[in-house]
Amino acid sequence: MKHLSLRESAYNIIKSKLLNHEFEPGSRIREDLLAEEISMSRTPVREAINQLSTEGLIENIPRKGLFFIELQPEEIIGLLEVREVIERLAIEKCIEKINSEQIRTLKSILEKTEYELSVENYKECNELDSKFHREISLISGNGKIVKFLSEIEDYMKLARFIEKKTFAKEKVQTAISEHREILDAIVKKDCEAAARAMKKNIETMKSNLNITPRATKK
Repeated sequence: MKHLSLRESAYNIIKSKLLNHEFEPGSRIREDLLAEEISMSRTPVREAINQLSTEGLIENIPRKGLFFIELQPEEIIGLLEVREVIERLAIEKCIEKINSEQIRTLKSILEKTEYELSVENYKECNELDSKFHREISLISGNGKIVKFLSEIEDYMKLARFIEKKTFAKEKVQTAISEHREILDAIVKKDCEAAARAMKKNIETMKSNLNITPRATKK
């Protein structure tokens, strides 16, 4: 078993805190306080923050400091547009390769989501939402698809927290229903139906966030 370096450990801890909204979007990140909070020296914390800045989750504003990003509607739309294209390819490859065990895995994720919804654990519902999409990319067997969707999915986790600030129960119920449509189409090996269901799932997020596609310049 590989032992993580201090930098890797700091990175994983801080990233988890960001993606789980332990910091408010737009809030300042204090390296010294963060090091104290996670009981590490400032060097690995600084290295982890630098990596997260490179990945875009932390913004370094000159003469002001470090800040947790605050996703804007235009940024979310851009991410969703890219995600829709990549997820369609992921679905096509998934349908080509999926086996009965992998189908059970996807069904299990939906069953767990339903359970967490029943106990009103919306944070875990968001994690399982991400896991469902990530599992489809893994089944595709294409490393580039997995990499690109993984990077986008970090931002999607942040967007889902914003999306489900209100009427969380109803929105999770809708997500589960849409995921079942996606899975049913995958099981039937119907690429077009699966792609339509995935597009519907993405359009629902746009609607929940009250964002619309960018207007085309004349």
